[in-house]
Amino acid sequence: MHNFRRLLTREQICTLPNLMSFFRLLLVPFIIWAYLKDRYWLTAALILLSALTDILDGIVARKCNMVSDLGKMLDPICDKATHAALLICLLTRYPIVWLLLAFLAVKELLMAVFGALAVRRRGKVHSAKWYGKLCTVITETVILALVLFPGIPEHTALLLLALCGAAMVFSLLMYLIFFIQLLRKED
Repeated sequence: MHNFRRLLTREQICTLPNLMSFFRLLLVPFIIWAYLKDRYWLTAALILLSALTDILDGIVARKCNMVSDLGKMLDPICDKATHAALLICLLTRYPIVWLLLAFLAVKELLMAVFGALAVRRRGKVHSAKWYGKLCTVITETVILALVLFPGIPEHTALLLLALCGAAMVFSLLMYLIFFIQLLRKED
């Protein structure tokens, strides 16, 4: 409980990178609204704004020595909230997206469990790894393409969605290897 209180101090919450992450969470309903109103260019602009603030929060955190455990947890939560919301929107055009949503839910549940075990065992919140960031870039690029080009041929859309799924599988496998090695490591 002591570590949890440490995450919720004003100094931990009110950093510029964390405020950018909170802004990304606030963008999610606007992204959904724009998509459901068939304003695909606005949806794309909001997705790009979210992605830009995602990149900037990491740069600012590292350059200004504002890396925090809360930020390490908040950043991927924002990514997944955005991805899940957009995938749900894409269900209106591509029913097969439910498979990606189901896998995303399982993947994130496993990540949360292993992440919590790692924090409990090692007392440290770990930052996102390159393979997680790669998965985010691929997922957001695929979603952006499907949003911007609603008339894309179905076989192309399915190929893009398969690429997104493959990135998620790769990321999950790499994180599982990382966490298992971390948990097996002797103190």
